[in-house]
Amino acid sequence: MDLDLAHVRSFLAVVDFGGVGRAAEALHLSQPAVSGHVRRLETRLGGPLLERAGRGVAVTPRGEVAARELRDLLAVHDRALTRLTREDPGRAPFVLGTVEHVVDPVLPDLLAELRARTGDRPVQLRVDRSGPLRRRLLDGELDAAIVMDPGEVDGAVELGTVPLAWYAGGALARPGAVFPDPLPVVAYDPPCTMRDLGLEHLRRAGRRTEITAESPHLSGVRSAVRAGLGVALLSGAAEGLVPLTGAPFDGPDATRLWLVAREDTAAVLDGFRRAVWRRTAAVTRARRASAAA
Repeated sequence: MDLDLAHVRSFLAVVDFGGVGRAAEALHLSQPAVSGHVRRLETRLGGPLLERAGRGVAVTPRGEVAARELRDLLAVHDRALTRLTREDPGRAPFVLGTVEHVVDPVLPDLLAELRARTGDRPVQLRVDRSGPLRRRLLDGELDAAIVMDPGEVDGAVELGTVPLAWYAGGALARPGAVFPDPLPVVAYDPPCTMRDLGLEHLRRAGRRTEITAESPHLSGVRSAVRAGLGVALLSGAAEGLVPLTGAPFDGPDATRLWLVAREDTAAVLDGFRRAVWRRTAAVTRARRASAAA
């Protein structure tokens, strides 16, 4: 049984962007096309990968497993394609890596900006965590990456910040909910900058914590929070999640973003840095204005 990689890309985009509309926008496809790709992939894999969650979508348990396996499949394919076409820059795709926390608030606009600068070169997106993205950049598998931790990569450029907030779902999101001690927390699998930020803040606030659910991907974290398994520090809301205010949920309110890139991408990235900064700054201002209202 063979899988169509276009169907795989559409499914993973829906998982990463939290909905068909934003996935279609990022992929430059119509919403019916993306939905059709997902349905055909579900048929090939023998069961539903996504389910309705209010006005958005949630990943089913089968979909969680599929997302992990298919990311690996797509990574192997894209790595081979990049290496085989690297000597012909006109044919090689421009591969942008990004942490998941940039996907929801700013990425569709940034992909459009990047496509405008790459001409006829196709643009591919690789969503992962900072550590794997840095390694892929140094191995030549990425042209550039937006990360939360630049590590030891030379020439990292600070892009600005992305706003953060604590969210709850299920019984923990009801008015007047009493949070147990220790506080149940949903987090990314370690190592993870976001996980460390949140747990350190709660420790400094004097709250004991218990990790009640973990996931390597944002979709899994959101699903666990939506089910009421614990609170989570996130960069954006989703259907069924309620923002929390007051102590100990009064920070951290933002995290820094960095751009790391190959030396030969200067022409493409000229101006892209400024576009990232403008977009992230606008999202941060909007979030803070909404919180103050």
